[in-house]
Amino acid sequence: MTPQEESLRAEIAALPWLQSLRLAPGLVTPGLKDEASLAAEEAALLDPLPLHGAALLEIGAANGGFSLAALRRGAASALVTDHFAWSLPGMQAGAAAELAIRASGLPAQAMPLDPRALSAEFGRFDILLATAFFEQLFNPILALRGMAAVTDGVLVLETLEAAVEEPRPMLTATLGPMPYGPLVAGWAPNPSLMAQLLPELGFDRILRRPHPAEGTTRGLYAALKPEVPAALLDGFRTPWRRLV
Repeated sequence: MTPQEESLRAEIAALPWLQSLRLAPGLVTPGLKDEASLAAEEAALLDPLPLHGAALLEIGAANGGFSLAALRRGAASALVTDHFAWSLPGMQAGAAAELAIRASGLPAQAMPLDPRALSAEFGRFDILLATAFFEQLFNPILALRGMAAVTDGVLVLETLEAAVEEPRPMLTATLGPMPYGPLVAGWAPNPSLMAQLLPELGFDRILRRPHPAEGTTRGLYAALKPEVPAALLDGFRTPWRRLV
């Protein structure tokens, strides 16, 4: 083992990790979410997307694993951001993300970002990705409005859900522990709500699928801007289902 490898291992061991990221052959960070679970979510989130040459913004990135995966799949750049997990005392999730980016050598940048502060002046991105979304925000609709303003192509959301079979649009209040400990007050939408809400924010095609491991307790949504070619829908195969 080289001195550089020994130094990297020591840096990894000194930080708490939320995601198990393979940074080199034989070197995986000791995260709360294991490598297999992350791989299943990565496939569900990223397989349908036109990543080649894309500019990606990730919201709620934790340690940045999905951004790094998108770059390995051909994305041109990734802005890795988080607010909640990076601001909790003692978490150091932001420092872990910066270390993962540096160790990967991929063209990603990390910055703290509260998505509720987003506006069109922030910049434009081909793809915007947000995971564990509604359950971590007191005002997720304000955040979605800003996210829509910076998305030129596709918005992909992963979130806790409730009342999935209810035909009326519903947003259910939640209170529960995050994987890293604290109780968080947030929300859980149902598909009917998302089918109403996302078109009002400027998206004209909305798709949904269950979570690859947790089924209908969590949902994945893809929302396309009008300028996105219809051919992109070909990538959203079963179990994706079009809502709008």
